[in-house]
Amino acid sequence: MQNGLLHLDNIINVDNFQKIQDNIAEVTEIAMVTVDYKGKRVTTHSKCSEFCKFIRSRLDLSELCEKCDSRGGLEAARLQEPYLYICHVGILDFAIPIIVDGQYFGAVMAGQVIVKDKQKEDLEQIVNNKCFKMELEKETELKILYDKLPIMTLDRVKSVANMILHISNYIVEEALLKINSNKLNDKILTVDSFKVANLELKDTNKVETVEENTKENVKRKNNVNSNISKNGNVVIRENKCNAILKPALDYIQVGYSYAISIDEMASMCNVSPSYFSKLFKKNIGDNFSNYINKVRIKKAKELLEASDIPIINLALDLGFEDCGYFIKVFKRIEGVTPAVYRNEYNIGK
Repeated sequence: MQNGLLHLDNIINVDNFQKIQDNIAEVTEIAMVTVDYKGKRVTTHSKCSEFCKFIRSRLDLSELCEKCDSRGGLEAARLQEPYLYICHVGILDFAIPIIVDGQYFGAVMAGQVIVKDKQKEDLEQIVNNKCFKMELEKETELKILYDKLPIMTLDRVKSVANMILHISNYIVEEALLKINSNKLNDKILTVDSFKVANLELKDTNKVETVEENTKENVKRKNNVNSNISKNGNVVIRENKCNAILKPALDYIQVGYSYAISIDEMASMCNVSPSYFSKLFKKNIGDNFSNYINKVRIKKAKELLEASDIPIINLALDLGFEDCGYFIKVFKRIEGVTPAVYRNEYNIGK
């Protein structure tokens, strides 16, 4: 499989997917939950009925629920299309496979609705529980909850299943397209940049001249910024064309004074926080919090040079909650405190 190492929760933004799932469940009155290819829940249950909550609270019946889910998911993956079935308590459930380029990433498990008896004849009851009908007639509380389940035609359920299939597969396919495009972009930029650096290094022994020429060539050819390490290798920095990270990088440049979380930025880029963090480190060469601090310190230097704003006010304006921490970060990056930097700049003018 081409994307065999990718897991569903590393591809999609789970929070965004959860909202879509919640909205679909609310509109259709169909309960939903998304699982990965191992059957592990990726989202929380949307609109789970009180009836099914009651059934799953009983150990003997919850085990049968799990068997139904497992069998339904496997059948959907095998058929590569929605699989509708009757569960062990006689209600309709269905599994919608999430498949992209032949790879099964997981499934949306949905249902908890009642269909007419004649329509049920066309569906398989994948786990038999012959005693449950008698149990349903005896237990008043269970019968009340059962009667509250939504009643739908089989055609309506099939239409909802197909809609969920198209939406979920489209979301995963788009996320994978971004990931693969970014990987391809990485290879192109890295190879081309190394070629430019090597050509420049052959023409001169002056590293500083090579750095300037290489930067200009790479910027002109690839519209990115780069710099040369001591061994002559070109290191691509944050301004390279990165389709996934660009929304977050653009936001940080203007929103540095606000509290910025990795979850918010991952959501903005429509990927999971774990994948965003890994991608950020790989492409930027620094972790997320350090990068934000460097952006803030760069702005701090501009303000120290151009104004006499008190350092405590400047720290707060840049998004640092504590002035002492601001001074510590500034000294770690610049080698001197903000006050010393300002004095040295004014003396050198």
